[in-house]
Amino acid sequence: MKLLIYGSNSQTGLELTCLLDTYGVDYVSLATDELDVLNAKDIIGAVGKVNPTQLINVSTYANLQNVESDPEAAKTCELINTDGVASLGRICEQLGIPIIHHSSSYVFDGKQKGTYTEEDKVNPQGRYGKSKWYGERALKEEAKRHIILRTDWLFSSHRHQYFERVIAECKVNKGKVRVVDNRFSPTHAYEVARAIYAIVKQIDCNADVWGTYHYNAMQPVNQGQFVQHLLEEAAKLDKALDKLLPSLDIELLPVELPYIKNSALNCEKLMATFGIKQRARAIGIKSVLDELYGVKKPAARKKKSKATVKAKASARKAPGKADKAKKKAAAKKQAAAAKKSRRSQPPAKKAAKQK
Repeated sequence: MKLLIYGSNSQTGLELTCLLDTYGVDYVSLATDELDVLNAKDIIGAVGKVNPTQLINVSTYANLQNVESDPEAAKTCELINTDGVASLGRICEQLGIPIIHHSSSYVFDGKQKGTYTEEDKVNPQGRYGKSKWYGERALKEEAKRHIILRTDWLFSSHRHQYFERVIAECKVNKGKVRVVDNRFSPTHAYEVARAIYAIVKQIDCNADVWGTYHYNAMQPVNQGQFVQHLLEEAAKLDKALDKLLPSLDIELLPVELPYIKNSALNCEKLMATFGIKQRARAIGIKSVLDELYGVKKPAARKKKSKATVKAKASARKAPGKADKAKKKAAAKKQAAAAKKSRRSQPPAKKAAKQK
């Protein structure tokens, strides 16, 4: 198994490559700006050079507000989320490579009360959601062997601005925080990486599992509930914030574009097909806060895993210390034997010269 990860600079990509390092999986990663996805020759060249057994596209443009207000951002969003997906799917089909594509719950309109299943009708409202849906549709048309994995809003230590903003706002406004009154299921990007890896292993075993699946953390919540939980956990590490908790006042704002009222997903199909269980988000929240407050070093795990992989690669390419010692001893023995042989030959050489 050899994987080509496109979009390795996204938070899902960063978590996925770290996970693959941990398990010693053979892969090559490309950041979004390292490949011109509208240039078929570039894609074929990159894929041909790597020769992967699967391609995983976790590249995405997800700045919802910019997409709605900035025409240039909207173009970039369509390029990455729609046109690029179509190009990747087309090349994968031509080369006979299965593709896994990361999509979003924003393909739905948010009007449903319960969680969305894969069979529910899509009806994207904003430009971001439409770009994601058009990308899905193009992939289905271009590549027969594809997996589309939709997720809800993601967080991680790689994209922690939301956490910082909420904490800062609470401090500046002395306990008052304003958030959108939406229902969602915030999910740590590592959990999505874990789901993708489980899917990858099934595909590697030639499982016929193509189609669309959903994954997000357990127990959808209102954004106000999520913020309260976040601040309560942060207060355990922040004395100034802890003093403000008794006066915490979360104001819920009406939902307007680019956001939708409900983006929580039903994950039963993923569980039934791959055995991938949903997990709670509490551990993920604590992990991000620990890094924000310096309780743990953010890059420690990643550096260790990369070093391990490099060490394994070096061990495969170069002889081990024991092998080198044996070769050195053998060479020394041969040199000694040759020297001894030369000492025993002078008389014969002299006789030859006299003749």
